[in-house]
Amino acid sequence: MSVVVSFVIVGVLVLAVLAWRYRVARSKDTFAELIRLRKTTARISSMAQLVDGMNHIPVALTLDKSQIFYESDILQAKLEIASLDEVEYDSEQGTGKNILRLRAHSQSFQFILDPSSARDWAALLPAHRFGDPASTPSDFSPPELVQGRT
Repeated sequence: MSVVVSFVIVGVLVLAVLAWRYRVARSKDTFAELIRLRKTTARISSMAQLVDGMNHIPVALTLDKSQIFYESDILQAKLEIASLDEVEYDSEQGTGKNILRLRAHSQSFQFILDPSSARDWAALLPAHRFGDPASTPSDFSPPELVQGRT
């Protein structure tokens, strides 16, 4: 009898591992599909993690002309670039994490990016505070941003 119970337990564990591996593989396919769908209008698309308190939610992060999309299989959200008050990049030296911080209407959104994606994002969406000419790069003035802030 104990041999049968052992086989059942091993079978359940193997099934759980296979289900977990399938879910991980499927989630990567989902993100690749989300990035592919936005590719035609995107200036840049990359994988990121949305920091929500202690939760790190994997998302596909996309910058297009006037919006930033962050999406997963359970989350679809966007931020209008014109509504952003601040764009900030930070690198946590101890953990090696690269963080993109967006502030809009007293709300802060944080995304963890890999180092190469963080460099690409910083080149296309430089760190700055709107309304503060000292922190806004002189070569960065897309019409959408200028029209959105007066």
